[in-house]
Amino acid sequence: MARPKTPLLSATRIADGAIELVDRTGDIQMVQLARHLGVAPSSLYSHVTGRAKVIDLARLRMLERMEPVGPAHDWREAVANLLRQLTTLYARHRRILPLLSTTAVACDRSIAVYEPMFAALIEGGFRLDQLRLVVAMVEFQAFGLAQGLPAPAMSDHIRKTLPAYTASVDHSSYDLATATEFSVAMVIGGLEAIRTHPGGP
Repeated sequence: MARPKTPLLSATRIADGAIELVDRTGDIQMVQLARHLGVAPSSLYSHVTGRAKVIDLARLRMLERMEPVGPAHDWREAVANLLRQLTTLYARHRRILPLLSTTAVACDRSIAVYEPMFAALIEGGFRLDQLRLVVAMVEFQAFGLAQGLPAPAMSDHIRKTLPAYTASVDHSSYDLATATEFSVAMVIGGLEAIRTHPGGP
């Protein structure tokens, strides 16, 4: 039997193609993805239900490429490891971030990446109602770090009337590694303060 000219579709191939497409174009549309993969749109729809599913597969594929986050000995280690790894991962694929932020995580394998951090937070004494908030804040930090500082607004009027802001712009620079470590220290310090005051938020 002759081999097919186009490799058979799979979840992994669809996810890889979606990541390549959004890295290049900034979006994922089903017709363009099918063309990118060299298949008919009908073939694509026989494997996925639509764009949201493709984005979910792309998220899972990205997380699978991340170095595994194993059980942590301490909640601080778990927070620092996840924040550093997510930031590195998101910085490689900045253009997909708007799509990830507007599409819910639906795959249990994606959720499982966060399980060691949930477990470490429980072991560390955080309240159960705080766990998802902590993980969400780590995600928000990683998203922001990966995208860097926005271009500052500046004018002669701003320089004359907003001296503190002007000083912040004149002395700002952005290095991803330095910003990541600053963020790790800030997040862990804030969480430590919350953990030692059980009646807090």
